[in-house]
Amino acid sequence: MYPPQTVLQSVSSRLPLTSKQFWTKVQSPRYWMYGLFLCGLGVAQMLGIGASPNYDPGSEHGFVIIQSNIAYFGSLIAIFAGYASVTSDQASGRIRLLLKLPYARWRYVFEKYLGEGLALGTFTALAILGGLTVSATIYGQPPVLTAVTVPLLSIGYLFVWLSFAVATSVVAKTGRQAITVVISVYLLPMAWTLVTPAVSWLVGDDPALFLFVERLLPMNAYFAATNWAIGVPNSHGPARDVLTKVLTDIPRPTTIIVSELFESVPWFLSGWVSVLVLVIWGLVPMLLACRRFATADIA
Repeated sequence: MYPPQTVLQSVSSRLPLTSKQFWTKVQSPRYWMYGLFLCGLGVAQMLGIGASPNYDPGSEHGFVIIQSNIAYFGSLIAIFAGYASVTSDQASGRIRLLLKLPYARWRYVFEKYLGEGLALGTFTALAILGGLTVSATIYGQPPVLTAVTVPLLSIGYLFVWLSFAVATSVVAKTGRQAITVVISVYLLPMAWTLVTPAVSWLVGDDPALFLFVERLLPMNAYFAATNWAIGVPNSHGPARDVLTKVLTDIPRPTTIIVSELFESVPWFLSGWVSVLVLVIWGLVPMLLACRRFATADIA
C-alpha cells in the first residue's frame, strides 16, 4: 500500500492542471459559500422553514429536497463554473501560456473540466451529507442503496452541466454565445410549451415518444433517474410534485406519471435509460470539445 501523500503526489504529477484547478477552487470562498448555502437551504426545508410538503413526509423527504435543490440551483452553479473555467483563461491570455506546456491540447480542456468537477463534487457531497444527516434524524433512516445512488446521480448531474458549459465555451466564438446556448438548454424544460408543436410534428400522436423526447433534456432525465432511485412513481417531474399528486387530492396537471398512461411501461421510459441519457450528455460534449480544441487556432 502506498501512503496517501505518495498517491496525491503521483496524481498531481500526472494531472497537473486538474490538481491546480481543484486546489484553487477548494480554497475559493465562493465554493465554500456554495456548499454552505446548499446545505443550509436543504436543512431549512427539512426543518419545515418555508413551503411545507402537502403530504406526510417519510425517510425519502431528504432526497426529495436534495433533488430539487440540485436540479435548479446546483446546475446553475455548475454552468457558470464551467463557463468561467475556460473564459477566464481566454480573457487573461493565460491560455496561450498553458498551451505551451508539453502535452496535448485536449488535456487542457479535459483536466480543467475534471479539476473543476472534483471541486464542485466535493462541496456538493459534503452539503448533501449534512442534509441527509438532519433528514435521517427527523424522518428516519433511508435505505442504504438510495442514500448512495441519489448523491451519486446528483453529483453526476452537475458533471453533465459542467461538461456542457466547458465544451460550449471552448467551441463558441464568444463567451456570450456560449452562455446563451447553455442557459437556453437549462431553461427549455420550463418553456417546453413553446416547442411542443414542433415535437408533436416529429413524433406524431404517440405519447410514449413524446415523453421520451422530453426526457432527453438533462433536467428531465435527472428527475426521472432520481425518482427511480428514490422509489417514487415513474415520472420526469420533481419528486415533490409526483408525491403530492399521488398522496393528496391536489391536482398537478403538468406532472405526468407513466403508469397512469400505460399498463406496461415502455422500456425507453425506464429509469436506467434516463441514467444513460445523463451519461451521454456528460461524455459527448466533452469529447467533441477536446477534438475541436485540438485543431483550433488560438490567436
